[in-house]
Amino acid sequence: MIADNTVDELGINLYYPHRVKAPSRAWHPDTPFHPAYYYEPFELPGRRMNRSRGWEIYPRIIYDMAMRIKNDYRNIDWFVAESGMGVENEAQFRNRDGIIDDTYRIDFISEHLYYTLLAREEGANCHGYMLWAFTDNVSPMNAFKNRYGLIEIDLDNQRARRAKKSASWFRQLRDTRRLTLQVDDEWK
Repeated sequence: MIADNTVDELGINLYYPHRVKAPSRAWHPDTPFHPAYYYEPFELPGRRMNRSRGWEIYPRIIYDMAMRIKNDYRNIDWFVAESGMGVENEAQFRNRDGIIDDTYRIDFISEHLYYTLLAREEGANCHGYMLWAFTDNVSPMNAFKNRYGLIEIDLDNQRARRAKKSASWFRQLRDTRRLTLQVDDEWK
């Protein structure tokens, strides 16, 4: 369907890569079909991890996907519909001013935006990058266990909202329209 260009625009939910390798054993013919028939999971040595989620952090995945869409799927219009960095027990990162210092989220977002912009510069028809949630939110998988937002929701204080460090960073990014970071292309 995508190769035939019958979609108007593609939205991608993107958090981590799903790396695979060729299977090391034959599939039993009596076993019902499953996509895992064709692969086994592969864990890249030395990968960066989000330990709260058990997910690999690989920001270049956006660029890799963009080039695949550009080169193999007629460069259709697409956007990142959902992405983010969920962290458990974020209160441990609260600074003296009471603000959650979520530099890890700033790094995650800025690195993903870098590769989104690089893909656009190289002709990919990516039209946006959206975070999963601007505030901490309830997940159907884990309620409030992992926090994704730029704004903290304090469940113990009548759900009060407080901006995290990433909210200030994002506001500055919006106002200046400048993304500044150093990227080690070998690992990111």
